[in-house]
Amino acid sequence: MSARSFRRALLALVATAAMLTVASPASAGAPSQPGQAATGFGSSQGYIATGATKYETGSGSAGTRVWWYVPNRLRNGTSAPVVVFLHGFMLLAPEIYQGHIDHLTRQGYIVIFPQFNKGGLLGLMTDTDQNQMLKRAIDATNVALARLGSAADRSKIHLYGHSLGGLMGASWLARGGVPIRSATLANPSLDAGAAIPSFVRSLVRITPIDIASTARSHTVRTIIITGDRDTIAKPAESLTLAGLMTAAPEKVVYQALSDSTGSPAIQADHMAPIQDDGWLPSFLAELFGGTGEQDTLDWRVYYAALDANIAGHDTVPFEMGTWSNGVPVAAPVRLL
Repeated sequence: MSARSFRRALLALVATAAMLTVASPASAGAPSQPGQAATGFGSSQGYIATGATKYETGSGSAGTRVWWYVPNRLRNGTSAPVVVFLHGFMLLAPEIYQGHIDHLTRQGYIVIFPQFNKGGLLGLMTDTDQNQMLKRAIDATNVALARLGSAADRSKIHLYGHSLGGLMGASWLARGGVPIRSATLANPSLDAGAAIPSFVRSLVRITPIDIASTARSHTVRTIIITGDRDTIAKPAESLTLAGLMTAAPEKVVYQALSDSTGSPAIQADHMAPIQDDGWLPSFLAELFGGTGEQDTLDWRVYYAALDANIAGHDTVPFEMGTWSNGVPVAAPVRLL
Protein backbone atom coordinates (compact mmCIF):
# COMPACT_ATOMS: atom_id res chain seq x y z
CA MET A 1 0.00 0.00 0.00
CA SER A 2 1.33 3.44 -0.92
CA ALA A 3 1.73 6.18 1.67
CA ARG A 4 -1.16 8.11 0.10
CA SER A 5 -3.44 5.07 0.21
CA PHE A 6 -2.49 4.41 3.81
CA ARG A 7 -3.35 7.96 4.82
CA ARG A 8 -6.71 7.72 3.06
CA ALA A 9 -7.50 4.43 4.79
CA LEU A 10 -6.49 5.85 8.16
CA LEU A 11 -8.67 8.94 7.69
CA ALA A 12 -11.61 6.76 6.69
CA LEU A 13 -11.13 4.62 9.80
CA VAL A 14 -11.00 7.68 12.06
CA ALA A 15 -14.11 9.15 10.44
CA THR A 16 -16.01 5.87 10.84
CA ALA A 17 -15.00 5.61 14.49
CA ALA A 18 -16.12 9.19 15.11
CA MET A 19 -19.53 8.53 13.56
CA LEU A 20 -19.96 5.35 15.58
CA THR A 21 -19.05 7.23 18.75
CA VAL A 22 -21.61 9.95 18.08
CA ALA A 23 -24.30 7.41 17.31
CA SER A 24 -23.43 5.09 20.19
CA PRO A 25 -26.48 4.44 22.38
CA ALA A 26 -24.17 4.07 25.41
CA SER A 27 -23.64 7.85 25.58
CA ALA A 28 -26.26 9.48 23.36
CA GLY A 29 -29.33 10.35 25.39
CA ALA A 30 -28.03 8.78 28.61
CA PRO A 31 -29.37 10.40 31.80
CA SER A 32 -27.04 12.95 33.40
CA GLN A 33 -26.14 13.41 37.05
CA PRO A 34 -27.76 16.11 39.19
CA GLY A 35 -25.58 19.15 39.77
CA GLN A 36 -24.99 21.16 42.90
CA ALA A 37 -28.09 21.74 44.99
CA ALA A 38 -29.41 25.27 45.50
CA THR A 39 -30.09 24.78 49.21
CA GLY A 40 -28.83 22.64 52.08
CA PHE A 41 -25.40 21.26 52.96
CA GLY A 42 -23.04 21.11 49.97
CA SER A 43 -25.10 23.70 48.09
CA SER A 44 -24.38 27.24 46.98
CA GLN A 45 -26.84 28.64 49.51
CA GLY A 46 -24.19 29.86 51.94
CA TYR A 47 -21.89 31.53 49.39
CA ILE A 48 -20.95 35.03 50.51
CA ALA A 49 -17.51 35.51 48.90
CA THR A 50 -16.69 35.90 45.21
CA GLY A 51 -13.01 35.00 45.41
CA ALA A 52 -10.04 34.26 47.64
CA THR A 53 -6.39 35.25 47.83
CA LYS A 54 -3.91 32.36 47.83
CA TYR A 55 -0.72 32.57 49.88
CA GLU A 56 2.13 30.09 50.27
CA THR A 57 5.46 29.56 51.98
CA GLY A 58 7.90 26.72 52.61
CA SER A 59 9.74 24.16 50.48
CA GLY A 60 8.05 21.65 48.21
CA SER A 61 11.05 19.32 48.05
CA ALA A 62 11.32 19.32 51.85
CA GLY A 63 7.59 18.75 52.33
CA THR A 64 7.17 21.96 54.34
CA ARG A 65 5.20 24.01 51.85
CA VAL A 66 1.82 25.31 52.98
CA TRP A 67 -0.89 27.23 51.18
CA TRP A 68 -3.67 29.22 52.79
CA TYR A 69 -6.71 30.80 51.17
CA VAL A 70 -8.36 33.96 52.50
CA PRO A 71 -11.78 34.78 51.02
CA ASN A 72 -12.56 38.37 50.02
CA ARG A 73 -15.42 38.30 52.51
CA LEU A 74 -14.77 36.58 55.83
CA ARG A 75 -17.51 34.56 57.47
CA ASN A 76 -17.48 36.57 60.71
CA GLY A 77 -16.69 39.92 59.13
CA THR A 78 -13.15 40.47 60.38
CA SER A 79 -12.36 36.81 61.07
CA ALA A 80 -13.44 33.37 59.89
CA PRO A 81 -13.50 29.71 60.92
CA VAL A 82 -10.61 27.69 59.49
CA VAL A 83 -10.55 24.35 57.68
CA VAL A 84 -7.25 22.44 57.81
CA PHE A 85 -7.26 20.36 54.62
CA LEU A 86 -5.03 17.23 54.67
CA HIS A 87 -4.39 15.72 51.25
CA GLY A 88 -4.02 12.08 50.28
CA PHE A 89 -0.73 10.25 49.70
CA MET A 90 1.32 12.19 47.12
CA LEU A 91 -1.76 14.25 46.15
CA LEU A 92 0.16 17.23 47.37
CA ALA A 93 -1.10 20.02 45.10
CA PRO A 94 -4.16 21.98 46.22
CA GLU A 95 -5.39 22.11 42.61
CA ILE A 96 -6.29 18.42 42.96
CA TYR A 97 -8.97 19.46 45.46
CA GLN A 98 -9.67 22.91 44.04
CA GLY A 99 -13.41 22.42 43.75
CA HIS A 100 -13.75 21.68 47.44
CA ILE A 101 -11.41 24.50 48.45
CA ASP A 102 -13.44 26.95 46.36
CA HIS A 103 -16.67 25.69 47.92
CA LEU A 104 -15.27 26.44 51.39
CA THR A 105 -13.82 29.88 50.61
CA ARG A 106 -17.05 30.97 48.90
CA GLN A 107 -18.73 30.38 52.25
CA GLY A 108 -16.25 32.73 53.86
CA TYR A 109 -14.05 30.06 55.46
CA ILE A 110 -10.26 30.23 55.51
CA VAL A 111 -8.57 27.07 54.19
CA ILE A 112 -5.07 25.90 55.19
CA PHE A 113 -3.54 23.23 52.93
CA PRO A 114 -0.22 21.84 54.25
CA GLN A 115 1.92 19.72 51.91
CA PHE A 116 3.30 16.94 54.09
CA ASN A 117 4.82 14.63 51.44
CA LYS A 118 8.19 15.52 49.98
CA GLY A 119 7.83 16.20 46.28
CA GLY A 120 9.23 14.30 43.32
CA LEU A 121 10.36 10.72 42.75
CA LEU A 122 13.11 11.08 45.37
CA GLY A 123 10.50 12.09 47.89
CA LEU A 124 8.35 9.09 46.98
CA MET A 125 11.31 6.76 47.56
CA THR A 126 12.77 8.31 50.71
CA ASP A 127 9.90 10.00 52.56
CA THR A 128 8.64 6.90 54.35
CA ASP A 129 7.90 7.92 57.95
CA GLN A 130 4.25 8.83 58.40
CA ASN A 131 5.03 10.27 61.83
CA GLN A 132 7.32 12.84 60.24
CA MET A 133 4.68 13.62 57.61
CA LEU A 134 2.17 14.38 60.35
CA LYS A 135 4.68 16.54 62.21
CA ARG A 136 5.31 18.56 59.04
CA ALA A 137 1.56 19.03 58.54
CA ILE A 138 1.14 20.25 62.11
CA ASP A 139 4.15 22.58 61.91
CA ALA A 140 3.08 24.00 58.54
CA THR A 141 -0.44 24.63 59.83
CA ASN A 142 1.00 26.56 62.77
CA VAL A 143 3.05 28.67 60.35
CA ALA A 144 -0.05 29.55 58.34
CA LEU A 145 -2.05 30.36 61.47
CA ALA A 146 0.70 32.69 62.65
CA ARG A 147 0.64 34.48 59.29
CA LEU A 148 -3.15 34.76 59.41
CA GLY A 149 -3.14 36.34 62.85
CA SER A 150 -6.52 37.57 64.09
CA ALA A 151 -8.22 36.73 60.77
CA ALA A 152 -8.24 33.07 61.82
CA ASP A 153 -10.85 32.21 64.42
CA ARG A 154 -8.85 29.70 66.46
CA SER A 155 -11.92 28.69 68.43
CA LYS A 156 -13.47 27.32 65.25
CA ILE A 157 -10.88 25.18 63.46
CA HIS A 158 -12.17 22.11 61.63
CA LEU A 159 -10.17 19.34 59.98
CA TYR A 160 -10.78 17.51 56.71
CA GLY A 161 -8.55 14.67 55.55
CA HIS A 162 -8.55 12.37 52.53
CA SER A 163 -6.94 8.90 52.47
CA LEU A 164 -3.61 9.20 54.31
CA GLY A 165 -4.78 12.65 55.35
CA GLY A 166 -7.74 10.95 57.02
CA LEU A 167 -5.43 8.70 59.01
CA MET A 168 -3.38 11.72 60.04
CA GLY A 169 -6.54 13.59 60.98
CA ALA A 170 -7.42 10.84 63.44
CA SER A 171 -3.95 11.23 64.99
CA TRP A 172 -3.89 15.04 64.91
CA LEU A 173 -4.72 15.74 68.54
CA ALA A 174 -2.52 12.96 69.91
CA ARG A 175 0.51 14.51 68.23
CA GLY A 176 -0.06 18.07 69.39
CA GLY A 177 -1.98 19.50 66.45
CA VAL A 178 -3.83 22.76 66.95
CA PRO A 179 -7.17 22.15 68.74
CA ILE A 180 -10.04 21.38 66.34
CA ARG A 181 -13.82 21.41 66.70
CA SER A 182 -14.56 18.55 64.30
CA ALA A 183 -13.00 16.07 61.89
CA THR A 184 -14.39 14.90 58.55
CA LEU A 185 -12.41 11.95 57.18
CA ALA A 186 -12.83 10.97 53.54
CA ASN A 187 -11.85 7.40 52.65
CA PRO A 188 -9.25 7.17 55.45
CA SER A 189 -6.53 4.61 54.74
CA LEU A 190 -5.07 2.55 57.59
CA ASP A 191 -2.75 0.47 55.40
CA ALA A 192 0.61 2.23 55.31
CA GLY A 193 1.49 0.88 51.87
CA ALA A 194 -1.90 0.47 50.18
CA ALA A 195 -1.45 3.41 47.84
CA ILE A 196 2.22 2.78 47.06
CA PRO A 197 3.12 0.94 43.84
CA SER A 198 4.38 -2.59 44.39
CA PHE A 199 7.79 -1.85 42.87
CA VAL A 200 8.25 0.95 45.41
CA ARG A 201 7.04 -1.15 48.35
CA SER A 202 9.74 -3.68 47.55
CA LEU A 203 12.39 -0.99 47.91
CA VAL A 204 11.22 1.06 50.89
CA ARG A 205 9.99 0.38 54.38
CA ILE A 206 7.09 2.48 55.62
CA THR A 207 7.10 3.62 59.24
CA PRO A 208 3.39 3.88 60.07
CA ILE A 209 1.57 5.97 62.63
CA ASP A 210 0.45 3.85 65.55
CA ILE A 211 -3.23 4.56 64.95
CA ALA A 212 -4.39 2.15 67.66
CA SER A 213 -2.70 4.44 70.16
CA THR A 214 -3.24 7.89 68.66
CA ALA A 215 -6.94 7.43 67.83
CA ARG A 216 -7.71 7.12 71.54
CA SER A 217 -6.87 10.83 71.91
CA HIS A 218 -9.32 11.84 69.19
CA THR A 219 -11.94 13.73 71.20
CA VAL A 220 -14.02 15.63 68.63
CA ARG A 221 -17.19 15.04 66.62
CA THR A 222 -16.27 12.95 63.58
CA ILE A 223 -17.92 12.04 60.29
CA ILE A 224 -16.26 9.36 58.16
CA ILE A 225 -17.13 8.77 54.50
CA THR A 226 -16.12 5.61 52.64
CA GLY A 227 -17.13 4.21 49.25
CA ASP A 228 -18.50 0.89 48.07
CA ARG A 229 -15.89 0.67 45.28
CA ASP A 230 -12.87 1.84 47.25
CA THR A 231 -10.29 -0.92 46.86
CA ILE A 232 -7.46 1.08 48.46
CA ALA A 233 -9.18 2.01 51.74
CA LYS A 234 -12.02 -0.46 51.99
CA PRO A 235 -15.15 0.33 54.04
CA ALA A 236 -14.01 -2.09 56.77
CA GLU A 237 -11.06 0.24 57.47
CA SER A 238 -13.41 3.13 58.22
CA LEU A 239 -15.31 0.99 60.68
CA THR A 240 -12.05 -0.12 62.31
CA LEU A 241 -10.91 3.48 62.64
CA ALA A 242 -14.21 4.55 64.18
CA GLY A 243 -13.93 1.70 66.67
CA LEU A 244 -10.52 2.97 67.76
CA MET A 245 -11.89 6.45 68.49
CA THR A 246 -13.11 5.52 71.95
CA ALA A 247 -13.13 9.12 73.23
CA ALA A 248 -14.94 10.74 70.30
CA PRO A 249 -18.22 12.22 71.61
CA GLU A 250 -20.05 11.61 68.32
CA LYS A 251 -18.94 9.55 65.35
CA VAL A 252 -20.73 8.23 62.29
CA VAL A 253 -19.61 6.25 59.24
CA TYR A 254 -21.35 6.59 55.88
CA GLN A 255 -20.73 4.52 52.76
CA ALA A 256 -21.27 6.33 49.46
CA LEU A 257 -22.83 4.16 46.77
CA SER A 258 -21.94 3.88 43.11
CA ASP A 259 -24.78 4.41 40.63
CA SER A 260 -24.62 3.50 36.94
CA THR A 261 -28.06 4.78 35.99
CA GLY A 262 -26.62 7.39 33.64
CA SER A 263 -23.45 8.70 32.04
CA PRO A 264 -20.99 9.39 33.44
CA ALA A 265 -21.70 6.84 36.14
CA ILE A 266 -21.21 7.75 39.78
CA GLN A 267 -18.11 5.94 41.05
CA ALA A 268 -17.75 5.75 44.83
CA ASP A 269 -14.07 4.83 44.70
CA HIS A 270 -10.92 6.14 46.38
CA MET A 271 -10.66 9.09 44.00
CA ALA A 272 -14.24 10.26 44.58
CA PRO A 273 -13.20 13.12 46.94
CA ILE A 274 -10.93 14.86 44.40
CA GLN A 275 -11.65 17.24 41.53
CA ASP A 276 -8.35 17.32 39.65
CA ASP A 277 -9.91 18.01 36.21
CA GLY A 278 -6.91 16.49 34.46
CA TRP A 279 -4.26 18.14 36.67
CA LEU A 280 -3.19 14.87 38.30
CA PRO A 281 -0.23 13.16 36.56
CA SER A 282 -1.34 10.09 34.62
CA PHE A 283 0.74 7.64 36.66
CA LEU A 284 -0.97 8.78 39.86
CA ALA A 285 -4.37 8.69 38.19
CA GLU A 286 -3.78 5.09 37.18
CA LEU A 287 -2.44 4.26 40.64
CA PHE A 288 -5.60 5.45 42.35
CA GLY A 289 -8.06 4.18 39.76
CA GLY A 290 -8.81 7.13 37.50
CA THR A 291 -8.97 10.90 37.58
CA GLY A 292 -11.62 12.70 39.59
CA GLU A 293 -14.08 15.32 38.40
CA GLN A 294 -16.37 17.57 40.37
CA ASP A 295 -19.65 15.68 40.39
CA THR A 296 -22.66 14.62 42.44
CA LEU A 297 -20.57 12.77 45.04
CA ASP A 298 -18.51 15.90 45.66
CA TRP A 299 -21.36 18.36 46.12
CA ARG A 300 -23.92 16.09 47.74
CA VAL A 301 -21.73 13.76 49.83
CA TYR A 302 -18.21 15.03 50.62
CA TYR A 303 -18.95 18.77 50.59
CA ALA A 304 -22.23 18.16 52.40
CA ALA A 305 -20.60 16.06 55.13
CA LEU A 306 -18.00 18.71 55.92
CA ASP A 307 -20.57 21.51 55.79
CA ALA A 308 -22.80 19.60 58.21
CA ASN A 309 -19.91 18.91 60.58
CA ILE A 310 -18.85 22.55 60.61
CA ALA A 311 -22.44 23.47 61.40
CA GLY A 312 -22.39 21.16 64.43
CA HIS A 313 -24.33 18.19 63.06
CA ASP A 314 -23.14 14.65 63.74
CA THR A 315 -25.42 13.23 61.03
CA VAL A 316 -25.88 14.36 57.45
CA PRO A 317 -29.26 14.73 55.70
CA PHE A 318 -27.96 13.79 52.26
CA GLU A 319 -30.05 15.29 49.46
CA MET A 320 -28.88 13.29 46.45
CA GLY A 321 -31.31 14.59 43.85
CA THR A 322 -32.33 12.70 40.73
CA TRP A 323 -30.84 11.76 37.41
CA SER A 324 -32.18 13.78 34.48
CA ASN A 325 -34.69 10.99 33.78
CA GLY A 326 -36.18 11.37 37.26
CA VAL A 327 -34.56 8.32 38.85
CA PRO A 328 -33.33 9.09 42.40
CA VAL A 329 -29.55 8.90 42.89
CA ALA A 330 -28.46 6.18 45.31
CA ALA A 331 -27.97 7.73 48.74
CA PRO A 332 -25.15 6.84 51.17
CA VAL A 333 -25.92 4.17 53.76
CA ARG A 334 -25.02 4.57 57.42
CA LEU A 335 -22.64 1.83 58.57
CA LEU A 336 -22.15 3.07 62.14
